Amino acid sequence: MAKLDDEGRHAISTVTVTELRLGVNKRYEEGTARQEALADLERLLGRFEVIDVERAVSTAAADIISSLQQRGEPLHDLHDVYIGATATVEQLPILTANVDHFDRIDDVTVVDWSSF
Repeated sequence: MAKLDDEGRHAISTVTVTELRLGVNKRYEEGTARQEALADLERLLGRFEVIDVERAVSTAAADIISSLQQRGEPLHDLHDVYIGATATVEQLPILTANVDHFDRIDDVTVVDWSSF
């Protein structure tokens, strides 16, 4: 995280918040470990500006879906479409370990987490 701290704007989509919370819910059953994981997640999220899915993002998502369908390359994960749309609207890169989830989206810079 030190390198990330040295970079500029830190932002994530509300959709990413959903994915992270879902990951904790899937990994931990009710109890102390889950509560600790949720507390850790909240501390992590506190380091980021959380960008809501608003009209501009929804419009960009529709355009991304249409473009990919026309090229015969649909993304089947709407989470990724909305994250890509958020990056497009906000003109921010996507830092991810799942580069292949986003590399077909036009006008998005994708940064591989493993090389960051």
